Amino acid sequence: MYTTKPLSLFKSHPEAAAEPPSEGRNAGYLIVKKARDDEDGETTCLGPTGRVLGLPFPQNRMLSVESGENYDDIMFVPVPDHPLASNRYYIVAASGNYKGLVLACSREEDMTMCCFCQCIPNVEPRPFDPADVYQQIEIVQSQHERGLFTARAIADDGFPPSTYRSKYWSIYDRESKKKIFLGEAPGLDAALRSRRLADGVPGAATVAVGKWYCPFFLIREHGVARRDQVGRNAFYEVVLEQRWEPVHGDAVRHVDDNSKLASKKVLVGGSAEAKLEVGNTRHGTAYMWFVAATTGQRVGVCTTVWERMLWEETQGGWVDEEKDAGSVADGSVVLVERFVVTRMDGSVVVAFDFVHQNTTKALV
Repeated sequence: MYTTKPLSLFKSHPEAAAEPPSEGRNAGYLIVKKARDDEDGETTCLGPTGRVLGLPFPQNRMLSVESGENYDDIMFVPVPDHPLASNRYYIVAASGNYKGLVLACSREEDMTMCCFCQCIPNVEPRPFDPADVYQQIEIVQSQHERGLFTARAIADDGFPPSTYRSKYWSIYDRESKKKIFLGEAPGLDAALRSRRLADGVPGAATVAVGKWYCPFFLIREHGVARRDQVGRNAFYEVVLEQRWEPVHGDAVRHVDDNSKLASKKVLVGGSAEAKLEVGNTRHGTAYMWFVAATTGQRVGVCTTVWERMLWEETQGGWVDEEKDAGSVADGSVVLVERFVVTRMDGSVVVAFDFVHQNTTKALV
């Protein structure tokens, strides 16, 4: 999951790009470009050119990579778990036949003979896979002229697509291209989270204690094509909420001896309880698919997102184990933390409830 940083920060303090992402795995930064950042761009007698002069690249803009007469509409998404100064990106096609797919490097074994020499054919872009190192590409800026870039593979035997490994190409932020709304996402507010636990009043309103973003390829909506997904929801908002939930009498009195209170729950659409779809390998192993029992609606969440949520919850004291229903006092309240994943229009895709059964309070 990603937090946001303003592009202006790295213009005034370039050393900030060397800072590692927040503690824990599967964390990264998204760069937000604001209108005033255009004032520092390249300008001709006809006005601003929109040319991107340096790294890091913004994520709230669809960018155009231009090399000779060729151009590609692209999203650059930083690879998580690395500082921005590493310049590692996923390059996502934002238009054309491959819209929504991630560009990948060719391998040495893909090389062929042509005209008495070895040629490196491009491989087709493919669906995102967090384990696919060939989808990770390092962007290298020219040391001689601002605004010129090339690329190299992270994998030792990899070769970036021909346009990107050529020397050199340019990137433009065209006014005609779609802008992506990214608000401020600071990540976890640890102080607020702790204060709510210490001072929270049972029955008080739900409070947001953290906010992140996920690029579209980390969330899969069954029946929605990737090309449509990137057009409508290039990024999904993830908010961590806290609330105190009553433990009703029926949940603790009218139970069998073996009845358990679950420690977590998944709600597709925010309301339809869902179960993990076991044994589904149609979409590979990169996603965990949840199916709503009442509607049949399916949502896939990348394993890296799931692991990050579990890590955040474990850090907050959550224990992944069921509890005997009869051991919970009738009339008490239990702390519930919920990760809510929403589309750009605010509608809920899926919510994940984590019940802190070791954090309860008695209603007075």
